[in-house]
Amino acid sequence: MKKKVNILLLVVTLIIFVLMGVSFATRDSVESGNLVGTVLRPFQQFFSGIGNGIRGGFTFLGDMKEFQAENIELKDQVAALQAKVRELESYKQENDRLRSLLELSTAESDLDMVVSKVIAKEPGNWFYSFTVDKGADDGIAIDDPVISGQGLVGRVVELGDHWAKVLTIIDSDSSVGALLSRTQDFAIVDGELSLADEGKCKMSYVTKGANIVLGDEVVTSGLGGVYPEGLLIGTVAEIKSDSLGYSQYALIDTAVDFERIREVMVVRNR
Repeated sequence: MKKKVNILLLVVTLIIFVLMGVSFATRDSVESGNLVGTVLRPFQQFFSGIGNGIRGGFTFLGDMKEFQAENIELKDQVAALQAKVRELESYKQENDRLRSLLELSTAESDLDMVVSKVIAKEPGNWFYSFTVDKGADDGIAIDDPVISGQGLVGRVVELGDHWAKVLTIIDSDSSVGALLSRTQDFAIVDGELSLADEGKCKMSYVTKGANIVLGDEVVTSGLGGVYPEGLLIGTVAEIKSDSLGYSQYALIDTAVDFERIREVMVVRNR
């Protein structure tokens, strides 16, 4: 069957060529030309359509390749712009942090402070302790207070020539003499393991009669000789009584965001 079809196609092709030859040979004869043209026209249109389709297909493929190249180029441009936006946002955030430190140094002009960048920290999201890029060669000493534009961060506990390790106030080994700004009642703010992951501290040794209210600001008292007076620790988030009922304690939302510390100020020569 396939062989018969091939023979038929061959015969049709031969007839077409013969008719085309007759058309060329008698092109001076109008009637003959019209007759042959009438016979050949459907075939000419058929093959012309095939040719146009093939040319259109090649044109489409060429356009597709061009569109694909343009698409890849546009994607690269978008990726580059997104990277630039992220870089600019990082610069903006750093600029905001440094501006807050500058405002802090202006407000606390009586303190000798040096800007330090965080260069290492313990694993995890929270900064219980971390290392900064300033040390003994920069005039830093053990127990020097560490602050940020938000408030109290902690104190220096270890020291090298060009680095210092800072223990933050949310660490369970930390303790700070505190004062309720509104009532002037003294207290102690301690880091507590169960609260650290919430960025909270515990304020204890508050007398039962102290008029504590939610939102009260808690600052450093200046007692103990480590931290200067008046540095913001945080605000009262919860108020509770101890098991014996003789005193009350509070949970403090710290002013500093201990998940996102990048730069701090170390107070020298305390």
